[in-house]
Amino acid sequence: MGHRTSSQIGARRDRRHTVAVPVDVVALRSGVPASIPGRTVNVSLGGLATVLAGEVSAGELVGVQFQLPAAHEPIQAKAVVRHYSLMQCGLQFLAMPAEQEIALRTWTQRADSRAEIIPANVVRAVTQQSSVAKPRQPRLRAAHGLRWVAMTVGLTIVILAMVAWWSWNNGWRDLELGADAGRSTSVPLEVSSSLMGQRIIHRADPIYPSEALRQKIEGEVMLETLIGEDGGVREVHAVSGPDLLRPAAMDAVKWWRFEPYEVNGHATQVHTLIEVDFRLNR
Repeated sequence: MGHRTSSQIGARRDRRHTVAVPVDVVALRSGVPASIPGRTVNVSLGGLATVLAGEVSAGELVGVQFQLPAAHEPIQAKAVVRHYSLMQCGLQFLAMPAEQEIALRTWTQRADSRAEIIPANVVRAVTQQSSVAKPRQPRLRAAHGLRWVAMTVGLTIVILAMVAWWSWNNGWRDLELGADAGRSTSVPLEVSSSLMGQRIIHRADPIYPSEALRQKIEGEVMLETLIGEDGGVREVHAVSGPDLLRPAAMDAVKWWRFEPYEVNGHATQVHTLIEVDFRLNR
């Protein structure tokens, strides 16, 4: 698991890259993970700006997952909410697996290499054109009329852009809410942990809590888990295990993915137990 200090992650030198991809933000509410869908606005090595279909609070610790264009694996990280206002959210990365940190750095470097740089000779040409003698000024009344027309057109464009942005965001939010409303409400099937263990297609390792390391606490955490029709973890609750290890186990398992469990050719929700083992290196 890769770790960087807040000064390294949040440095202003990290270039922001505009990209709009789905993002999933998970916040713990009363010990239960709550998934908030959204989309990215821009991404950097230190964090990302998003538009979310739910509310978060500044200073809140969250998990975040998003898939960058042309990337093989989704980026998963722990982050802190730096600001939130009217669905606009800024997140700062706190920790992510080392291989995903490398993938994010590689993607940003490729994005940098594709950025367009204006050649110096073009800048000089524009400067020279601007220095050409200006034509004689029209009469004062005509100048005022043209200025008024330009201001009117500019104001109209701004208003239309604001209306389009508002409509697009509300339409996107309605689409997300509609997708949530359309999810199946079927009763979950009870499936053994051994059978579901064979259907794991993505596993996230837990981050060993520093306090548990200090106290040399190890053991097994048993989690009661609800898996959706798509194979994603919907809900997770700790039912046994050391208290200091439970949050880390839940944080890891919420990122696990399974092959959808099918009955008569139809995917269904599954209720199962997952065991996460914490062992100190001896």
